[in-house]
Amino acid sequence: RMTLFTFSRVMAAVALGAAWAIPFGVMVGTKPRLAKIFQPIIQVVASFPAPMIFPLLLWMLTWWGVPMGYGAAILMLAGTQWYILFNVISGAMAIPQDLREAGTMYRLSGREKWRRLIVPGIFSPLVVGLATAAGGAWNASIVAEYVQFGGQVHSVLGVGAEIAQATANGDYAMLLAATLALVITVVLINRILWRSLYKIAEERYRLD
Repeated sequence: RMTLFTFSRVMAAVALGAAWAIPFGVMVGTKPRLAKIFQPIIQVVASFPAPMIFPLLLWMLTWWGVPMGYGAAILMLAGTQWYILFNVISGAMAIPQDLREAGTMYRLSGREKWRRLIVPGIFSPLVVGLATAAGGAWNASIVAEYVQFGGQVHSVLGVGAEIAQATANGDYAMLLAATLALVITVVLINRILWRSLYKIAEERYRLD
């Protein structure tokens, strides 16, 4: 049950990251002028350790009245969204220029350009970014679901909180059980979900 709570937050964090990183990454990756402006900024921001800004984010979420169950997903997002963005940008930049020019010459609509050119070009690196972001979110759940701030402990139901709390209490039996549950879940998701998407990327979404 605890693993399911964390799984839902991990997927929410990945979905939120993809929702903004895919269109923004494609825009930056397909426009060299924008890439020169934004890539250095993104690299600096992404290099900042996310847990260091958790207190600020938690204060903002508390001030806005956001329940901690949703707030934990946002904390996970803070450190994992960059994996998606970097991979989308690299995939978009790798789309051959002649194919871009062909799309312009044939006057493909925005929807057709995404379906025939952009999605095949970024799908493989996008899957890598999503899988990496999900893995990072699982790791971040340990500090996102159990946060000490302002002399109080802010925690939610989840396997990450179980691991953090067991560590704080010195409950090594619970720590082992929760850690095994997390590891087994991540391995199963990698084999069932991400491996399937990798296969689809290799077989269906290719520009060569």
